[in-house]
Amino acid sequence: MMQSSQTRRISGHLDRVGAVARKDLRQWARDRQALAGPMLIPLVLMFLCGILFGFGGDEWNIGLVNEGEGPHAAAFEAEVRGLRSNISPYFRVVTTDAERAEQLVAAGRLHLVVTIPADFDERVEAGQTPVLHTRTYNINTDMMKNARLRLSRAIQDYAAAQAPGAAPVTVIQTTTRSDDVWRRTFIGHSAVILAVMVGSALNAAIMVAREWEHRTVKEVRLAPRPLGDVTAGTLVAAVIAGGISTLVTLAVAAAVFGVRIPMGRLPALAALAALTSLACAGFGVAIGAWLRDYRTVQPLLMITFAGSFFASGGFSSLATLPRAVQTFDRFWPPAYVFETMQAQAWMTAPPSAMPALTGCAVAAAVGVGLGAWALRRRL
Repeated sequence: MMQSSQTRRISGHLDRVGAVARKDLRQWARDRQALAGPMLIPLVLMFLCGILFGFGGDEWNIGLVNEGEGPHAAAFEAEVRGLRSNISPYFRVVTTDAERAEQLVAAGRLHLVVTIPADFDERVEAGQTPVLHTRTYNINTDMMKNARLRLSRAIQDYAAAQAPGAAPVTVIQTTTRSDDVWRRTFIGHSAVILAVMVGSALNAAIMVAREWEHRTVKEVRLAPRPLGDVTAGTLVAAVIAGGISTLVTLAVAAAVFGVRIPMGRLPALAALAALTSLACAGFGVAIGAWLRDYRTVQPLLMITFAGSFFASGGFSSLATLPRAVQTFDRFWPPAYVFETMQAQAWMTAPPSAMPALTGCAVAAAVGVGLGAWALRRRL
């Protein structure tokens, strides 16, 4: 008899949670702005960053003027043209005409012009150091750093080919993958991670704030449902809505940006995504209950998560960010989510996901508790 009563009580809780979730999901599906908003942030960032910075490989536009006529000048020209990563060439030679190259670099259409002088072969044959002439469009330190490093690599490879065994240092490179990950693929996957977070947080906040926007909060207060069931129903609806946004983003990332995740990595990634989604939904409930204004909630969370995409390793891995940003990321939870899910997706032998799973579970508990507390205070 006691067991039957307990079963009915659990069933009643589940029915109430399901009713709240269905109500929130119906309203979510009817509200075009709420439906599209959480999807647009990751999709816009994916297309904007992926197309601007990720398509076409990594070629740098240069002018290459060869005034020499001997085999050494030709060999160096071939070295510059053939220099490449395992994704794409390092340089794209736009012109070999000296006058045209001068015009283009002055106008900022070329990063660099390399001129191989007429006496290149003569100096090499005489045992002297040949001199290259370069002209750069140096208004961006990051671009110029890369242009100079690539030219230095071409010079080193040429010198090594001319005098085999004479190099003072030999490099043996070990990578975490057999091939480099294309930048557009990295960005596409990062946008999927962003969709997990922003989808749940923003949908949860909107679902809660909508009760005040639509003036239905009084009905929620008077409804014969425990507040825990209302909170749980909202969390379930937000996680489902966020999951739909994530699946849409993942489909676009796979179709357009070439994101391919090994099947063996999916369980760990799915667990990380589920816990992260629940944590974000809990914080979203708290924000929605505290601010109670759709027009305040939406831009606040959109800007926060868009900023997190760039500051937490979504656009470029954490190791490449400025030191001050890396220091900030030690205390910013989304940075750990980006770093762990990227490692699980791309590394040949990724580190254990258990520390991150534990952290996400703690964050989920904190988020749900904070959301329930905020909703209780406001209702």
